[in-house]
Amino acid sequence: MKVQSKCPSFFHKRSAVKTLLNNTPKKAIWMLLLSTLFFSFFFPISVVASSATLSVEPETSKIWGVNEILIVNVTVADAAGLYGWEVKLYYDPSILNGISVIEGPFLEAMGTTFFNATLNNDYNATHGQITAYNSLLGNVSGASGTGVLAVITFETKGLGNSWLDLDGTVLGDINGYPMPHTVVDGVVQVFKVIHDVAVRNVVTSVAEVVKGKVVNVLVEVTNEGNRTETFNVTLYYNETALATQTITSLPPRTNTNLTLACDTSDLTVNTTYVIKAEASVVPGETDIDDNVFVDGILRIIQGVHDVAVVDVTPSATEFYEGRTVDVDVVVENKGNYTETFNVAAYYNETVIATQTVVNLEAGIRSTLTFLWDTTNVLVNNTYTIKAVAESVPGDINLENNEFVDGFVTLYPIALLSIEIVEVVPCDQSGRPKTRFTAGTMAHFQVRVNSTSTIAETVLLAVNLYDASGVAIGVVSFQGPIGPGITTFRLGLPIPITAHVGEANVYVNVLSDWPHLGGGPYSPEKTATVIIEGS
Repeated sequence: MKVQSKCPSFFHKRSAVKTLLNNTPKKAIWMLLLSTLFFSFFFPISVVASSATLSVEPETSKIWGVNEILIVNVTVADAAGLYGWEVKLYYDPSILNGISVIEGPFLEAMGTTFFNATLNNDYNATHGQITAYNSLLGNVSGASGTGVLAVITFETKGLGNSWLDLDGTVLGDINGYPMPHTVVDGVVQVFKVIHDVAVRNVVTSVAEVVKGKVVNVLVEVTNEGNRTETFNVTLYYNETALATQTITSLPPRTNTNLTLACDTSDLTVNTTYVIKAEASVVPGETDIDDNVFVDGILRIIQGVHDVAVVDVTPSATEFYEGRTVDVDVVVENKGNYTETFNVAAYYNETVIATQTVVNLEAGIRSTLTFLWDTTNVLVNNTYTIKAVAESVPGDINLENNEFVDGFVTLYPIALLSIEIVEVVPCDQSGRPKTRFTAGTMAHFQVRVNSTSTIAETVLLAVNLYDASGVAIGVVSFQGPIGPGITTFRLGLPIPITAHVGEANVYVNVLSDWPHLGGGPYSPEKTATVIIEGS
């Protein structure tokens, strides 16, 4: 980093030069500027804190190999009213070869400019030199801010480091006064090109597989060089190629994973194969030992087909006619192949229903639910429940294709008894209560007994009529009740307009609402309460 503290008289005499330029043919302008620059005096000025920065961007450039094109910019930052500038840039001609220098847009955006640059790769035995001049023309304000002054193109010639050394730098304002500034040089690093791809790991999803199945193989590859590479990766069993995949434009020092599918259909049963992956050699690669990675072994075995029914469970062992019995059937694929097959559920030798199990993988179980509608099934009989899995081609064990659970007894619906045991008017806590005030809530505790061995769905309805016989409310419950006694506590509001006196409560238990075809299970129960005025 350098601070410039001198300015050529070109900037002190800007006004005179500007006047001459306006009246000078264009061919004579460059000669005038040269004479002004090279034959003027340098006036020393005191160094002040820098307000602008003149720099090479990027400050550090890394290039791999010779004959590569490199572009750098000479930039200014935090300039205030820049009208003209001058720079010299030195570089190592054994590393870099200058190709071109063009004007940047920073001053050009303000108006007409004069720009000239000379490029000399043979400036002396150790340095190449670029000299560039740029100035606005006419009575325009200078440029402020940050921008590019010049764009320089190089071609790399050799390996090593070359400083981009800014020297003799001048920034000037519209009045010809120098602008103190800080200088930041650059450096170009040219490295040897390294081409090197490698396979770092190979992992098979299994070590043993049934012939005909596809095994996924994870392959980790890396670009250990410093150039982007495109190459193929091939998976082998022994020395026979199984699959190939192309890796496109893998950046330097970058890993990537790919999955290759290994089809074992053509492999031999009871044979162990060596699995490896190989990356193709890229142009210029010298280290090829790491292009191959051997994972280990993959053994091919003979598979078997074996499907089985392993459990059958009805939802209960006793039912009433017309009810639906749920029969859960568990099947398992005990073989090595994915299987599709049919399963039938039976009561005695009559088929309840058939379902298809699709693509059941090896070692996996699946549960099927069959719905047995017992309507028109002979009652007062005990039935054997079983399930049978259809054999698949090559099924080695047919004995486990059938499973007998046990027995289900079916009774006449007439034997089913669901009745209301009692109705007790009460408060919300269940304490008996016979008097209720209009405008409050009346509660009724209802006990229902079911002789069924399974849960039955019922509709429990409570209707209240006031002293004049007008229906003033109904509350209901619809849902399953279990065997034995079930207690309900239902509440309904008494309107403020209800007639006071003795009121009647009617409770019914039905199979469903009458308009939906439901009927009562038992006679209704009644109770009386007293409604009092508020």
